[in-house]
Amino acid sequence: MFYKMRDKMKLVVIIVVVAMVGGGLWAALSYFFAGRQQVPAEAAAVVATVNGQAVTAWDLYQVFMNQLQQIEAQQGTLPGRAYEAVRYQALDLIVGSLVLNQEIASRNLTASKDEIDAELQRIIDLFPSEEDFKSQLQLAGLTEDLLRGQLAEEVKYDKLTKQIIGDRPVSEEEIRNAFEEVRTSHILIRPEGDSDEDWAKAEEQIREVYAQVTVDNFAELAEEFSADGSAVQGGDIGFVPRGATVQEYEEVAFSLGVGEISEPVRSTYGYHIIMVTERKEAEGEEFEAARGEIEEQLRYAKGEEDLFKWFEEKREAADVVIMDYQMNGYKHMQAAEYEDAVHYYKLAIEQAPNDGYLYASLGDAYYEMDQIDEAIAQYKLATETINDYTLFAGLGDLYRETERFDEAAEAYLKVSELVPNDIWTQLALYQYLTDMERPDDAAIVEGRIEAFQARQDEYLKQLAEQQAATDEAMEAETGAESSAVEEEIEPAQELDGDSDPEN
Repeated sequence: MFYKMRDKMKLVVIIVVVAMVGGGLWAALSYFFAGRQQVPAEAAAVVATVNGQAVTAWDLYQVFMNQLQQIEAQQGTLPGRAYEAVRYQALDLIVGSLVLNQEIASRNLTASKDEIDAELQRIIDLFPSEEDFKSQLQLAGLTEDLLRGQLAEEVKYDKLTKQIIGDRPVSEEEIRNAFEEVRTSHILIRPEGDSDEDWAKAEEQIREVYAQVTVDNFAELAEEFSADGSAVQGGDIGFVPRGATVQEYEEVAFSLGVGEISEPVRSTYGYHIIMVTERKEAEGEEFEAARGEIEEQLRYAKGEEDLFKWFEEKREAADVVIMDYQMNGYKHMQAAEYEDAVHYYKLAIEQAPNDGYLYASLGDAYYEMDQIDEAIAQYKLATETINDYTLFAGLGDLYRETERFDEAAEAYLKVSELVPNDIWTQLALYQYLTDMERPDDAAIVEGRIEAFQARQDEYLKQLAEQQAATDEAMEAETGAESSAVEEEIEPAQELDGDSDPEN
């Protein structure tokens, strides 16, 4: 499983266009893998340099959009205020990527055609056919040339990794242990609480079950008594390698033979009865084929900490100069250097006076300097520039903190107006207004909450009616099919009743 997982993850990593190794250490982004596209003239401005190598606004935009799409695919649409953090993260990824690429270049690490071909074939072999591979590649928006460019960089990065980690010893036992897996079923009894009495009661229950359990009735007892989600599968949790379960469970599971049942075992989750149903031993052609890959991965795991430390030192020693004012402002905010943050955010606003989020960022810097009146002034400018509920919410919070409740209520009502379908925000606003003793304003929000609930009730009603109509149609169709079958059967029954159909 260890080496198969690596190959499958490699494909996923390439398709999402970002390669990552443990500990947050990023390999080169595919934007730099394949060479930069022609940069539009208006985006050619340099936003940063890394050891003298330029990063343009276009570079940053490309990686920022990639990051944003990945994050929003997982978390949903981000508010506009979050873009600054994502943009800075994108810049940081570019810096890390260039540091690695520069190190690869300085060591003259290359990737031969044969090495790239071998990596490509390994990926193709993961698919049922080469045609299926090409189809998935197209769906991912990649060409084979782009993929080969990415694989070339990965080959070079792997060589760099091996040089840094070195030839760390890996024993035969470690290789065998990494390959071996056991398939187990278990029955879990959880204590109701953390007291000694609770654990004693759980132990008594598990021993009552253990007194009854056999190989034949294990699944039945698991379904009846186990408090684990695997109960519906008769306690089966599938194959697990070493390191995938808590230590107490693992030690017992790997000590059992197929068909053997353990005595009750205590772990942090409760008491288990464990049965091994299959074992995957470190032997045969599959093991021999996996040996080299497993050894490589174990060696990497042993050197991962040193690899991360090396990268951090390289990253820290890099001469990184940021020209982008907003990114400089954000950088100083993260370092709690608020006066510098104010300086750079002001410069950024001079360049982009219609960006309301810059005013909010400047307001945050003033707030951290305890200049709350100036923070309020900047948030007011932000709300005058962008009609974003998060900006009005921030302004309302500042007013509420300074006990300017009338102005806070006005800002909160604007938030309520902008997000009529955000029930959690509406509930929070209702509580804020109630706490500020603004019953009339709270009543307005309460009305919006009731309106939302009415819309939800109507929506659920429509769904129920649609489901009822669908069920009725399916019943009618089933009834028609049954009648047709009966009509086909009746003539046959009459024929069977005639002992001599030819007379």
